[in-house]
Parts: sequence; structure tokens; C-alpha cells
Amino acid sequence: MGKDPILLETEIFNYREIKPHFINACCFGEDFAEWMRMHLLRILENDFRLSNIIQEDWGWGFWARKGKDPFWIGVGHISNCDQQSPAQWMVFVECDYGLNVFKRLFYRPNEAALAHLQLKVRQVLESDPGIRMLPA
Repeated sequence: MGKDPILLETEIFNYREIKPHFINACCFGEDFAEWMRMHLLRILENDFRLSNIIQEDWGWGFWARKGKDPFWIGVGHISNCDQQSPAQWMVFVECDYGLNVFKRLFYRPNEAALAHLQLKVRQVLESDPGIRMLPA
């Protein structure tokens, strides 16, 4: 996961209804990831190309690409499948070259782009009164 995850509590997004297409029973975050993606599309303008959301076994995420740098934005419910209130979530942004070992070893990501994206993600989260940020 990300090096500096953002932890938060919110009741805004689904963390109780297990959808038939979930990989597992704890795969919440689909609506949260799409919400984040839509907000970022508006504020990032043409700075980044955003993919559609993708399900993982721990939650949901999407790619934000700037030039040749692939950044992954992940959203996951961290309450151990506990459906009690309040729901706790983790959001992270990281540079991720996937299985490309050469890039992982020798290529340095655009740190300014990563910092900018992390800042924008935090701003989106902090701007919603239904989201309470937690200490990391």
C-alpha cells in the first residue's frame, strides 16, 4: 500500500452492502473510488489522465498518469469487514510501475507530480463535511 496513507472516517460510502460482483466480502470502496475520481477529474483538468476504477481484493483504485509516470490511487475500508459505525477508510497515492522491474530499479518518478496529486486528493477529502480526517 501507500507510504503515507490518509486515514479517515465517513458514513457517506457503502460499507455494509456486499455487492454480487465483489471479489470478496470486504471489497468495499467502489462508490468512494468513483466519487474521488470524479472530483479529481474536475480539479486536475488536463494535468493527469485518469483511468476507470478497478477492483482489487482489498478495495478499489484507479490510475492517474502524468506523461510516463503511473500513479495509483487506492481506496479501501479498513475496519476488518466490521460493518459497525463509524466506517474507517484508507486512501493512498503512490507511484507504481507494476511488474516492470527495470523501471522499479532505475527510473525515478516525478516527485513534484506525485506531491501535487497527493495534495489534490487530500484537498478533495478535506473539503467534504461528511469526512473526518484521522491522525496517521
